[in-house]
Amino acid sequence: MEANELTQKEKRIIRQYIFLPLIRLALERDRKVISITNTKFKNQYLAIIDEAIHRVTNDMRKNKDELFDCHIRMTKRNWLEYQVYTRGRVFEVGYHKSIAGEWIYDRIRDYLSG
Repeated sequence: MEANELTQKEKRIIRQYIFLPLIRLALERDRKVISITNTKFKNQYLAIIDEAIHRVTNDMRKNKDELFDCHIRMTKRNWLEYQVYTRGRVFEVGYHKSIAGEWIYDRIRDYLSG
C-alpha cells in the first residue's frame, strides 16, 4: 500500500460516514410526507420507515466507533466532499452526485427490506 492511499477499510468507513446521514435524512423526509397523506396503510408504511431509520441510526453509531478506533477525523467541505485526517496524513475525499445517489438508493432498498 502506498503511503498516500487510503486502505479499503478506511474508504468503507469514510463512505458510510458521508452517506448514512443522507440516508437517514431521506427516510425522515419521506416519513414526514407519508404522515400527512391519506394513504390506506399509512401506519404500516410509517412502521417500516421507523424501523429503517432505527437501523440507519445504529449503523451510524457503529460507524462513529470505527472512526474513533481507526483514528480518522473528518472535516466537511460540502455535502459530498470531506477532508480526512488519518495516519498523520490529509486526504481529500469527494463523491459525484450520481455515485452517491446510486449507493444511497441501493442502501435504502436494503434498509426498507428489513
